[in-house]
Amino acid sequence: MIIRKEQPQDYEAIRRVNEEAFKGTVEADLIESIRRSDYYQPALSLVAEAEDGLIVGYIMFSEISLEAAGRSRFILALAPLAVLPAYQGTRVGSRLMEEGIRLSREKAYPAIAVLGHADYYPRFGFIPSEQFAIPAPFDVPAEYFMLLELYDGSLENLAGTIHYPAAFSENN
Repeated sequence: MIIRKEQPQDYEAIRRVNEEAFKGTVEADLIESIRRSDYYQPALSLVAEAEDGLIVGYIMFSEISLEAAGRSRFILALAPLAVLPAYQGTRVGSRLMEEGIRLSREKAYPAIAVLGHADYYPRFGFIPSEQFAIPAPFDVPAEYFMLLELYDGSLENLAGTIHYPAAFSENN
C-alpha cells in the first residue's frame, strides 16, 4: 500500500470510496466543492493505493480560518477521511492520518481541526477544542470537535473562533 497525493485521474475513484464509506454523496460532494475553492490544498489531499492500483482510502486537509488575538490565521480542517468498507480496520485510515499530519507539519500549519468520532481521533493527539478556549463552530457535543496542535504551543493564547469557508455548507 502506498500513500500519495491525489491526481485528477483519481477523482472518480475518490468519489466512489467516499460514497461507499459514508453510504451517500454528501462527503463526495464536499470534496468537489472544496476543490473549486481557494482553500483547497492539493498537496494535502491523499489517497491510499493498494498494490493492485485500487484506491482504497482518502483524506483531505483544507484551509479554514482561526480568528484570535485580533487577527486571522489559517489552520487546517480534516474532512473527510474515508476508507472502503472492505479495508476498514486494516490501518489504511491510520496511515492516511499519519502521513497527512506529517505533511501538515512540514507545511508549518499550526493546527488541524476535525469534527469526528471522539473515540478515533484522540489516538493521533486530537483533543476537544474547548481545551484551547476555541468553541466548536457547529452545534455539536464538545467532544466531537477537536484540534491537534502541530507543534508545542502553536495554539497557546489563541482563544478565538474558527470559520469554515462556504464550500463546507454548500452541500447541506
